[in-house]
Amino acid sequence: MEHTLKSPARTVFGAGTLDELNREIPPFLRKILLVAGNHVVSGGLLERVKTILAGRELTVCSGIHPEPPLPDVQHLIDTGREAGVHAVVAIGGGSVIDSAKTAAALIPLSGGVKEYFDGSAAITGKGLFFAALPTTAGTGAEITPNAVLTDPETQIKKSLRHDTMMADVAIIDPDLLAECSEKVAVYSGLDAFTQAVESYISRGATELTQRYARHAAGLLYRNLPRFCADRGDAEARSGTAEGSMLGAIAFTTSGLGAVHGIGHPIGSLLHLPHGLCCAILLPKVLRWNQPLCEKQYEELAKTCGVADFAGSVEDLCRNLGVPDGFHEYGLNESHYDFILKNCRSGSMKQNPRPMSDEEVIAFLRSIS
Repeated sequence: MEHTLKSPARTVFGAGTLDELNREIPPFLRKILLVAGNHVVSGGLLERVKTILAGRELTVCSGIHPEPPLPDVQHLIDTGREAGVHAVVAIGGGSVIDSAKTAAALIPLSGGVKEYFDGSAAITGKGLFFAALPTTAGTGAEITPNAVLTDPETQIKKSLRHDTMMADVAIIDPDLLAECSEKVAVYSGLDAFTQAVESYISRGATELTQRYARHAAGLLYRNLPRFCADRGDAEARSGTAEGSMLGAIAFTTSGLGAVHGIGHPIGSLLHLPHGLCCAILLPKVLRWNQPLCEKQYEELAKTCGVADFAGSVEDLCRNLGVPDGFHEYGLNESHYDFILKNCRSGSMKQNPRPMSDEEVIAFLRSIS
């Protein structure tokens, strides 16, 4: 039986692996665009990274906004081109990694990011060397060959994708999660859990991706509550980071589902964190898919050590303080047409139970 998995050229996992960053970048790549998350700058981690990369010529950029808008990405591209950088290194959350990943792909090409986002220009080959170091456990951006970006002019949020956008090296150091806030830990962690679960039940799942996704779901279900309560818990931190990594390896091949299909336009419209949208939607979508997924839910329940998987996920989200719907965020009927038009992504196509336009509208009413 043939199996295929997509993943970075090299993945390094383990506490303290940040120290290996300089060794993982070829020595002849002297000029580096270093893209750092705001908390990396304010918390002092940036200075440590600079020390590790001593001897390289660094151009540092920060200030990337959540759900990265195209102007932020264009700034990185312009800065990298002007400095003549040879490589891009990202250390931060998913928005930082996706922005830097895009910059690495487009700096050697002509044109701006909007042309590639709109489809009027196409990525034709490998960009610059790219290293990704996540400081949150959730998005899987360090593993995937795509970047989720937002056009603030149209409020459209979608992926820019090419196989060559995969990181050359992903360094996943659980210790980098220690300074994560509780809110970010909850939202990003439930995004990771959603990715593992959706990958497991996806129409594109294979026997191999399901092995990764099921193990990831179990790791996250057991460790995420402890990690959210205490980021100083090294065991929970490592289990959460590993679950996020394995789930991302799975969904990069299998695809996701309706949580991500519907979550992207809702988040773009209401300016909500992606992880929060996933956390609100996951229990509802699990119930929608349940008639076709009883066997998979039984398998996931066994892995997580629970009797009722869908019910336990509802409890997990509730216990972590996730709202029951989007009522408090103002979701209403005026938003439905935009969400319907922009939810028909690859994720939606992989959802195990199809949703007609009428069913999407009814689903939106149930969570408004």
